[in-house]
This record gives sequence, C-alpha cells and structure tokens, in this order.
Amino acid sequence: MLILRVNQGLMMFGIIGLGGVGILLAHFLNNAGYVPYVVTRTHYGRYVIKFGEEREVRVRLVDKLPSDVKYTLIAVKAYDTESIIDKVVNIPVIFQNGIGGVELIRKRLGVGYGAVITYGVTRSGSVAEVRGVGEVILPSSVGEVADVLRAGGANVRVVDDIEPYRWLKVIVNAAINPITAILRARNGVILEDPNARALVEAVVREGVDVVNRLGIRLPSDPLVETLRVAEATRDNQSSMLQDVLNRRRTEVDYINGAIVTRGREVGVSTPVNYVLWLLVKSLEVNAYK
Repeated sequence: MLILRVNQGLMMFGIIGLGGVGILLAHFLNNAGYVPYVVTRTHYGRYVIKFGEEREVRVRLVDKLPSDVKYTLIAVKAYDTESIIDKVVNIPVIFQNGIGGVELIRKRLGVGYGAVITYGVTRSGSVAEVRGVGEVILPSSVGEVADVLRAGGANVRVVDDIEPYRWLKVIVNAAINPITAILRARNGVILEDPNARALVEAVVREGVDVVNRLGIRLPSDPLVETLRVAEATRDNQSSMLQDVLNRRRTEVDYINGAIVTRGREVGVSTPVNYVLWLLVKSLEVNAYK
C-alpha cells in the first residue's frame, strides 16, 4: 500500500507547471510517498498519468507555495520563466527545454539548478501519457531530489556538471523539432528524407561549433544521439510540431535561437539554425491570423 507522507515533518516539494513533465514528476514523487504542492494556471478535478497503467496523480493545488517547501521543481515552458520567478520557494530545480530559463532564474534569484529529462510525455487536458521511457539527469548539488525521484521509479543519473547534458539535448531538439514542425511530419522524417537528414547534419555541426567555442565537452556524439532519438520516436510528433498544430507559442527561441545567440557571442556563424529559427517564428506569427 502506498503511504502518502503528508505533514510528517519531511522534506517538502513544490511544482510549478503541471503539463506533461510536471505530471510525470508528481507521479514519481507520489510513488516515493510525497504529495507535492503545485502552482499551475489551469486547474482540473483530477490528474491522470498513463504509464503502463492508468493512475491518478495526487497533488495539492495552491496559489502560493508554502515556505517549508525545500525544492521547487519548475516545469513550465522556458518562455514562461519570467512570469513564475516570484512563485519560487527556496531551491529551484528547472526541468525545461532549451537554454535561457535556468540562466534567468540564476540571475534573478542567485541560485538555480538545471535538470534534463528525456522521457517522452504528451499531455491532453489533465491526462499525461508516457510514450517513451528515458531518464532524469540531475547535478550532484541536488542529490536529495535525485534520491527521491529514483525511489519513485524514475531512471535517474547524477552528474557533476549538468551543462554538457543540457547542451546535448538542445542540439538534438534543434535538429529534430523545427524540421518536423516546418514539414508537418513525424520524427521519422529525418531518417527517411535525405534532404531533412542533410539539414539535421548541418544543424548539429553548427551546434557543436558553438559548444566547442564555449569550452563545453558534450557527453556523446550529438548526431548519433539525434538519430537514436529519431529512431526511438519515429512515430511521434515533436513538441514543436504539436505547438504549431495547436497554434501555441513554441520554444524555438530557447533552442535554435539559443544556438544562434550564443554563436554570435563567441563568433561562430550559425546560418542553418538562424533560418530554421526564423521559419518557425513565421509559423507562430501566421498561426494567429
């Protein structure tokens, strides 16, 4: 029997944002015996996760996290970071795509730990579905969070330096997401279409040039990783394609846009990422007409 440890003087967790990633994190916390406080814009009567079997996710919805929350797990889109900074309590751990959100929180609050999550999760309303089992990568500075998520059933890896893993995911996302969004195709298109594959290789080369100039050593070959992810998710729609189809803002500013911006800062030309950035931004603009 699962015993939910509420008001027992234990370490408390808060979550900001209850999309697919937020629901998944709450699920792992539930499995470890915790019911997190949650701040989210949209409230539903119940939250459900489909992860092998369908299970209800237990959360406590609040307008403001209580002061005894030790870790605030941030799972909002990167572009929503500015709007939630004043809701963070104590130690923020940021589960976001792209580069920019973590940096903003560190600048404003003086502390903030990036995390990488590679589970494939989609959400419709209050229901999240896990379509690909991945891992949660956390810096050793927040080992307590890693221990709890691991106890809740997550595949957790703890590393000394999270930045190479954040940048690896950025490059993979930069190669898959905008191309699938522009082509309105599932992830397998980059394996099947030689033109799309050539674009992927160009995006990855530019990303590698940027991280090399930044002095970051990636943990694995980003092209191999991109093709591996595309193969494992060939029938899935990327999050960026889903955003475009649903007329939502994308995170391209924090993915391809981050590669372009950092490239300019260190003197690296990134023309392919720049064109993809502009094309996706045009899709966003025209979606609302």
